[in-house]
Amino acid sequence: MIKLLIVDDSKINQVFARDTILSHQIECDIDLCSNGEEALKRIYGAAYDLILLDIIMPGISGVEILQKLRETPPDHLPKIVMLTNINNLNTIRTCFELGASDYIKKPFEDVEFTSRINSIIREIHSDNERIANLKVIAEQNQALKEVNQSLKEAQYYLLQKEKLVAIGELAAGIAHEINNPLAFVMSNFEMLKNYFTDLTPILEGIKALIDEQCKDEMQFNRIKTMWQSQDVDFVLADLPDIFSDSDKGLNRVAKIVQSMRNFARVSEDEVYEFVNIDEVVEETMLIVNNEIKYVATINKYVQEGPLIYCNKGQIEQVLVNVLVNAAQAIKAREYQQLGEINIEVIMTELYCEIHVSDNGTGIDTAHLNRIFEPFFTTKPVGQGTGLGLSISYDIVVNKHNGKLEVQSKKGVGSEFVVMLPILTNEVGDK
Repeated sequence: MIKLLIVDDSKINQVFARDTILSHQIECDIDLCSNGEEALKRIYGAAYDLILLDIIMPGISGVEILQKLRETPPDHLPKIVMLTNINNLNTIRTCFELGASDYIKKPFEDVEFTSRINSIIREIHSDNERIANLKVIAEQNQALKEVNQSLKEAQYYLLQKEKLVAIGELAAGIAHEINNPLAFVMSNFEMLKNYFTDLTPILEGIKALIDEQCKDEMQFNRIKTMWQSQDVDFVLADLPDIFSDSDKGLNRVAKIVQSMRNFARVSEDEVYEFVNIDEVVEETMLIVNNEIKYVATINKYVQEGPLIYCNKGQIEQVLVNVLVNAAQAIKAREYQQLGEINIEVIMTELYCEIHVSDNGTGIDTAHLNRIFEPFFTTKPVGQGTGLGLSISYDIVVNKHNGKLEVQSKKGVGSEFVVMLPILTNEVGDK
């Protein structure tokens, strides 16, 4: 309904205008006002659609009210129709220049008065409809922009997913190719160690015999010189350490290759098995080692407990996401030295809890309740799809009946807690 204010110092004019409007069933909510001061208070205090404003009034005139409204527009600027009994065209022109929409001469003539009021009201309805349509269009445009952005992000994610699938398959293939030569290198290396172990006492015996039985001083000196020039004593003493270090290195390579094969393989969603969480954590640490080693040190504590019934590949994926996020948070803080990531596995009566904490940048409180939403990210465009934690939440909560919680303080760090139920069945039957 149109909200209308009649401003006139004549009560007769106020009542005539009001009664004429009501008698012609023009739907309005009408207020009356007798002076300019009160009119300004009402205009700035309420949202009027139409004001019938007398030009000449004691105190603040209608022209002065127009000037005031032009200088300091109210939140809702109304249509203004001037009421006048003067024929001064300059004054009328000034009113139009200051924003008046029309004028009506006094004394009022019924037909002219109602036709002009109806015309202005039609304009108001038309303007309101146009504004409403523009608002709807703006909302639709905004919605389309958001949908378009979501589609772009979804497309970006799908492209990244395709790349990850390709990389995963490539990694699995490379791991398989590396595994075969690695196997025979390790086998040959083991044989070489055995040969050395067998030959060492023989070489030592030969040296002893030469020392004791060589009668030809020239020949003895020649053999001794050769032995010393080749530094055989040092070689015999150093070879066990070389074998030990090489053995450790080969075993580590073998572990990394096996971890890559386990992580890169296509994992069936419904394949659940009993796993040792310590092994899952160790494999994950090997996978993300290159991402973290130049950023932070990792401290690990695992409480012994039962095997956990889960999809191993999916839980490794969750831990990879959480650990990589922790490393990125520490990197963003730009420490002069390495940051710190703590992994602690605690067994409770109902859950196996994997706590991953860091001393990175932390998460703003306003974002904490949104970090598990799909496509939500605080990272710059192109540096994050906003799906890592969303996927992790789905894996832990929906696929494993567990919980994924986070605590964080801006500038201090974050702690993610993956809680997997300690069960003997049912999870794999989902």
